[in-house]
Amino acid sequence: MQFEAIGIDYDNRINNFMVSARADYEWYLDKTRGSEENLAIQRDIIRGSKPYKNLRADLKLGCILPTIVLAARDVNQDVLANYDTSDGFIKASREDLDALQNAIAEGTPAQFDIIDGLQRTNALRQTLEDIPDEEKEVFLRRSIRLEIWINIAFFPLAYRMLLLNAGQRPMSMKHQIDILSGGLAEDLQDLEGIEIFRLKDHKRRVRAGQFHLSTLAQAFQAWMQRSPNVDRTNLVVETMVVDEALESLGIDLTSADGNQRDGFRQFIEWVVALDHALGEEQNRFFGNDTVVLGFAAAIGFAHKNETLQDRLPTAMEKLVQDARLDPTGALGVEIFDQVRKTIDTKRSNVGEATRGLVFRAVREYIMQDGTSSMRECWAQSASML
Repeated sequence: MQFEAIGIDYDNRINNFMVSARADYEWYLDKTRGSEENLAIQRDIIRGSKPYKNLRADLKLGCILPTIVLAARDVNQDVLANYDTSDGFIKASREDLDALQNAIAEGTPAQFDIIDGLQRTNALRQTLEDIPDEEKEVFLRRSIRLEIWINIAFFPLAYRMLLLNAGQRPMSMKHQIDILSGGLAEDLQDLEGIEIFRLKDHKRRVRAGQFHLSTLAQAFQAWMQRSPNVDRTNLVVETMVVDEALESLGIDLTSADGNQRDGFRQFIEWVVALDHALGEEQNRFFGNDTVVLGFAAAIGFAHKNETLQDRLPTAMEKLVQDARLDPTGALGVEIFDQVRKTIDTKRSNVGEATRGLVFRAVREYIMQDGTSSMRECWAQSASML
């Protein structure tokens, strides 16, 4: 197997180093082994479309694939301290490139995420399966170009992906966030009281603090776009949402460390605290994705609203404190359940209506700075069903 680091660059917008590299197919396929399962909530892998049939045919003939983008976590990047990040054209020494090369090569498949190139990777794997055994060795020695972002955090990566795709015929925003979800899990897993299930784990939520990664990815989208309904079919609306998301992420990236993540992490901290306060008897409340998305959208709305920014922490901290004393009373869970049962299934999509119900109630609670009870806020929200 062969892998070679060619050069390094620094992105001053997202404050992160990127390594340009070459590898043979064998090295690349080994390092990304299992990505189709690890990233099962990405776009469905395209297997039969004509363009990808043509790509597999071209691969057999020895075509050069467009550069594939990877994110690599837990890589020793000490040598990068040798370089001035303001240098527009970094000339890395071979010694430092070799050090990075070795550090990246030591990584396991669990440390690599395919950010751009899942379909091409699948085409490579399918082509390898299709060709005769006597041709496999030659095939695996061919080279592929890589762009590897070293230890990049979730927010900068999200910004970069959305920005690059915004001017093309893009994947939906949901699909792009799903692709980044591995980084989101890494960013949140150190929070106290949380346990994150990846889709491949096939685990059911049985206690407070347990969330599926797909739910958290959707919650991030709802928080960022300030809307509880994350599935967009209207292209114009989708474009507007992406534009707003870019603006939000762009503002967040101006913080000192280039990775302003406190807003969403704080939301998750509040949800986990409320979830634990409710305990086993009300485990299903935050086990309901519609509730999580409604909360995420409302808190994202307040986080970006100049009038509500100051009220948000005091209101939510009051709710957490009240919930620890009287969980179901503070959150008004029984009222929520009663109101949800009144939704007319013939007139409304229950999931969409429930997400809207939660969004309006939590937003109202924040607007009132926690001075109105959640019971009152559920009633207020219900009047708009």
